[in-house]
Amino acid sequence: MSTAPWLSLLFPMYRVEPWLRSCIESLKPQLDEGVELVFVDDASPDASAALVEQLLPQARLVRQPENRGVSAARNRLLDEARGDYLWFIDPDDLVEPGVIPRLKSLLQQHRPDLLTCNFRIFDDGPSTASTKPRHRHIASFDGPAHVMQEDVSQRLRGMFVYGQFHPWSKIVRRACWPARLRFPEGRVFEDMAVFPRLALHTPRHLHVAEVWIAYRQRGGSLLSSLNVKQLDDWTWSLAGLASELPALDDDARFEIAHFCARTLLRSRRRRLQLGGEALAGLQADAARFDSSSPLSRRELLVAYFRRGRWLRGLQWWRQV
Repeated sequence: MSTAPWLSLLFPMYRVEPWLRSCIESLKPQLDEGVELVFVDDASPDASAALVEQLLPQARLVRQPENRGVSAARNRLLDEARGDYLWFIDPDDLVEPGVIPRLKSLLQQHRPDLLTCNFRIFDDGPSTASTKPRHRHIASFDGPAHVMQEDVSQRLRGMFVYGQFHPWSKIVRRACWPARLRFPEGRVFEDMAVFPRLALHTPRHLHVAEVWIAYRQRGGSLLSSLNVKQLDDWTWSLAGLASELPALDDDARFEIAHFCARTLLRSRRRRLQLGGEALAGLQADAARFDSSSPLSRRELLVAYFRRGRWLRGLQWWRQV
């Protein structure tokens, strides 16, 4: 490792006081002197910042003068980070035991540009054990594990199969992060706008098929209650991606197009439920699909039937 910290753990912080102590306690036994901890207090009205100062005096605490949202906080963290590798962690989640030493060993051995891990979900409450078996191990990548991969088609296909673009399942070499690639402020689905594009700049990829993060599920699902603005953000997040993609194999092109199609169909279904002003976005959603998918609508329809995905093909028929 270089003389810089080998790792920057980056925490965007807003209204997380009830859960912050658990997050810190999951980390503290694993830290070494080469781990930099940076918290951005996004003008949180609670005592989160004071708790960080009390429990992690070695951490760097950056205070935003006003609340600007998670994207602005993450962008500030990108500016502040000095480590060779960057790992965004939500301060209401947990890092599983032994993960940081395991990460250090893998980085020293393989020197990847991108390392992806799996995670679990647990319901918010007094216990960290998930009550749902399907939440015990959620994969973030479909493909070979524990081997270095340099095929961009394999990398993108594997990410889009599951569509888990959360930043806390990805550790990135700071030198690979393009200066122009920022989290879009004022939008939700900001992770979807960033990490597929970031994957174009991380040629050496290592996937670890191990649960490294415990994601705390709080409240209702965003996807179950999307409003008009959020629907616009959702379909906007990948708009223009098709023109940014390099030459890819057929499987990668299909999986990206299939992911974009699922997003379009789910957004359409929600807009029809809402009615009224939501319907005005149907045409914009379709245009965003056209600019995000590496396959045209008709090409995707043909690909569904060729791959024996008959039900998907029939669902997609009306969009062609």
